[in-house]
Amino acid sequence: MANLSLVRVQPYDVIVVGAGPGGLSCAKHLAGSGKRVLVLEKSAELGQKICSGLISPKAFPEQKQDRGVPWTGLSVATHQSKRFVSFDRPFLWTLGRKEIEGRLLADCTAEVRFSEPVRRITRDFVETDHGRYAYQHLVGADGSLSKVRKHLGLPSEDVVGWAFHYILDRPCEEFQMHWVPREFKGAYGYMMPKNRNQTMVGLAWSGVGFDAEVAAKAKQWIARTFDIDPEGTPHEAMKGNADYRGWRFGNTYLVGDAGGFLNPVTTEGIWFAMRSGEGVAKFILGKPEGEQIMVKMVAEHRKQVRIFKLMTDRRLPLCWLIEWLFRNPAQGLRRRLFQRIFWRLIAGPAT
Repeated sequence: MANLSLVRVQPYDVIVVGAGPGGLSCAKHLAGSGKRVLVLEKSAELGQKICSGLISPKAFPEQKQDRGVPWTGLSVATHQSKRFVSFDRPFLWTLGRKEIEGRLLADCTAEVRFSEPVRRITRDFVETDHGRYAYQHLVGADGSLSKVRKHLGLPSEDVVGWAFHYILDRPCEEFQMHWVPREFKGAYGYMMPKNRNQTMVGLAWSGVGFDAEVAAKAKQWIARTFDIDPEGTPHEAMKGNADYRGWRFGNTYLVGDAGGFLNPVTTEGIWFAMRSGEGVAKFILGKPEGEQIMVKMVAEHRKQVRIFKLMTDRRLPLCWLIEWLFRNPAQGLRRRLFQRIFWRLIAGPAT
């Protein structure tokens, strides 16, 4: 590694840490502004985050063609039942992270550097193994383990969770959601697409630290529920952060998971990352719409957190109301309630 104290500091107007949906959305909305923008990404290529590549109706609304593989139905399950629910329109589409981020990158004019993880952050510059870069504005879009968030001294303790899943090398044929409060606290099981050609089967649960005992129990539950061989199947684990503590700290900003912009109820993160990236970019450019976007996102996020805490508390009736809905969501009152709640969660508010 070179002696960076002797290296000339390269100046940028905006430095974005992380080339995921949040960081690239921010860079996209800074394009054409005349700002000198640098995006630093630790991975060697796009789409390396451990999560699904699903988009909701809110993402890429301007793109009517090839939104991906549409989903118009899902199976919902409890410890003693499994029911299929169909809808008259798609609720999600499968693209894959690499394809989503590729679409955003295509609209960027920023300088994007891969395989360049951030080693140090100061109030004036960001340092990597390749150099020092001064900034006027710093955007943390580096996920739930954000170095920018750590630099700001912000904890991730409230509404934090983990996901563990196995990866099956085949396209997802059935979307499944399992409500499992009898087996786990604050958890749900899932079968969903990772991308167009791979399927994830796993369990997500709330907890500040990674609990090895819960993970071991989760592995057994996943293997039994989805009838897979855990020894011969690749797996991944990741942290999710919905602990919002603010989005602007002087000239430093947080978007996506780094800022806690993850819906803890649906675990949707991609659109929230993209939208917060857009909001921060427009704020940096002095557009009133930027702060308006962020204010609405924060208000909605607080509602989502309140709902999440109510629905995952086994002492409260909402947790068991969800189980009641999942037992037979296709008929009568349960169907009407399920449809109304489901589409409210998927569509979200106008922002």
